[in-house]
Amino acid sequence: MESYKGRFEPTRFEDLTVTVDFHCHSACRFCIVQEGMNYFKGVPWELYTAAVDDNRASQRYRRVTFTGGEVTLESRLFDYVNYARESGSFEHIRLQTNGRLLANMEFAKKLVDSGIDEYFVSLHGHDAKTQDYISQREGSFDEAIAGLENLVSLGVCVMTNTVLTTLNQPHLADIVETVRRFAPTRMEWWNYLPMEDYTDERELLSPMDKLAPSLREALARARGYGIETAVKYVPRCLLGDDAASQDNTQPDVVIVEEFYDIYPKFACAYEAKCEYAESCLGLHHPYITKYGWEEQLLTPYPRTTEWDEPEYGLWVGSDRPGQADAVATDQPRWTALIDGVAERHGAQLSEVILQRRACVYRFEIGAGGRVDILLSARTQEHALARSASFNLHYRNLRGDLGDEAIREGLTALVKDVVNTVIERDPGGMRLDQRKGMVGPEAFRPRPKSKGPKAGVKSLRVLNAK
Repeated sequence: MESYKGRFEPTRFEDLTVTVDFHCHSACRFCIVQEGMNYFKGVPWELYTAAVDDNRASQRYRRVTFTGGEVTLESRLFDYVNYARESGSFEHIRLQTNGRLLANMEFAKKLVDSGIDEYFVSLHGHDAKTQDYISQREGSFDEAIAGLENLVSLGVCVMTNTVLTTLNQPHLADIVETVRRFAPTRMEWWNYLPMEDYTDERELLSPMDKLAPSLREALARARGYGIETAVKYVPRCLLGDDAASQDNTQPDVVIVEEFYDIYPKFACAYEAKCEYAESCLGLHHPYITKYGWEEQLLTPYPRTTEWDEPEYGLWVGSDRPGQADAVATDQPRWTALIDGVAERHGAQLSEVILQRRACVYRFEIGAGGRVDILLSARTQEHALARSASFNLHYRNLRGDLGDEAIREGLTALVKDVVNTVIERDPGGMRLDQRKGMVGPEAFRPRPKSKGPKAGVKSLRVLNAK
């Protein structure tokens, strides 16, 4: 079903995340790119600067986030940050880090002075024993805590992130107690995604009947301290009074494309019955395989509107710490491609859906007539037509096609949209290039080995399926 794949297309389109490289000095037991570490490359400088230059002109993104691996290990990190800051096109520059190197105040201050004003720090244990066991690095907890202390003293925005596994599930509320003295703007809780261990041989997937109560306690504790929370990949109906904390959105990511080939899919037995089916992913397939559909545990919210399966995913605004709903911005560059077409046919442009891989124009005409015109990156694959930048397709043709007026109206509208895009497309408009690299230049040679480690499937095997 397209809705599941569509919901994994990045949907928070005002935020750009740049993967600088895949190195790390921790070895977290839940790492979702364990096999890709030291193998995937980060975004090439040329691709990164092109994205920043484009943003200077288009003002598409309000925030850029740098991540890894562990991004603070990257020797050129400040080159990336400086280029973003000097472009003047981003309101915020964020760093996603394990915080260990930030224990050095001189280095932390250098990061802040470079223009990084937001820090998303991973903390997966409430104490040194738990965190160090998870990261497999002694002292990692103390370093992260020292890093948080330094950031707070420097007066920047601090957030924390915790990956939910069997290793920390009993202590989620304790993690809140550990970090509350830092007054984080937000605490995020991401359920474990077994991207390289679909059968959960690592035994990190916590069953929902244990995870949900522990998570609810942590969310309530955070709420009591005035700390905003966000939860990803846990069904909304299991979050109790903090159901509104669910946020499965992701930013637009420049990353090696193979990363997405192993991303698990999601499903829910109550999807067509639940009011929040369009935003709640349900359970991922590895969880369902291991624990089942949890029909007795999940409780759908009664729908108030008829179920209409989403095909393109959701569009939301920017990720703004400390604020509730973000305000979405218009997409003038994209609407300009078809401006005036709807009016020429007595139709209405009801929606512009901008994704990483596609731009979709949804038109309505007459009594129930509807059609989507989809623009994807130009290739030599089959298409209705091609403009300088795009392949063009139509889909979701709806209405009484036996009605000659509706049929002819839709036909004329589609032709006009296609011809107008071809005429106005200046060339160089990009969609899926923002995903990152798709060729062999995205990888380092793998060292020869006798095979994958026990309990871990290699990326090559997974991609061959």
